[in-house]
Amino acid sequence: MCAVTEWRLAFVLPLCCVLALSLATPLAAEDPDSPDLATLEGGDKVHALLDQVVASQRALTSLKADFVQVKRSSLLLDVVESRGDFAYLAPDNVRWDYVEPDPMVVLFAADLLTTYHPEQQRAETVKLNRRHRRFVRVLAGTQPLDELSAQFSIALADPGEDAPYRLTLRPTHSVLKKRLSSVILEVDRKLLLPIVVEYHETDGDSTRYEFRNLEPNPELDPSLFRLDLGDEVRVDTIDASAGTD
Repeated sequence: MCAVTEWRLAFVLPLCCVLALSLATPLAAEDPDSPDLATLEGGDKVHALLDQVVASQRALTSLKADFVQVKRSSLLLDVVESRGDFAYLAPDNVRWDYVEPDPMVVLFAADLLTTYHPEQQRAETVKLNRRHRRFVRVLAGTQPLDELSAQFSIALADPGEDAPYRLTLRPTHSVLKKRLSSVILEVDRKLLLPIVVEYHETDGDSTRYEFRNLEPNPELDPSLFRLDLGDEVRVDTIDASAGTD
């Protein structure tokens, strides 16, 4: 992976991880054949919970949500909190609209990764090869959690009562381990819906996401996942599609 592409993917890695772990919907809780998680323990409980998330992932066609992102980094003087809107359209279209403090759009569509800064009238677009696209899809949640689990070890903590389930995912794949230390996911125990995700990088930086007003399977206009930047926007294009697939 070229250095520039790796930097771009590292920038959006927290976003992708959140999507990859946030595709569960209340449909899983309504399945009469799903086991009662309260009656299970240990590995049986972990597998049952993951099975219910996977069933929802495979049924999901679209998703909308509001998000709050809290970023901590040794490169930042203070904690940075951002807010915005999120949209996903199957099979592999993902859009993040940062509203405040600084407007920004991050878009995955086909084999392109675009980061657009409207106030600065500039954008960066990276064309990915097959290996990079596969890497993005794994993290972007277009592969179900049962396939994603091949890239992570997963541990479950259940504090009981009304507190959410807590899943800790640690990467086992060498590419992921270079950037990612762990992902901690809190899942609402009634809706089986992720409400908090914390992404921890190997350098000690962390990103926390809180999702609100999640709307599974809304009607989304496909044009939402196309950016018409216009001639006034400076676009830096990087072709990283050559090389090993």
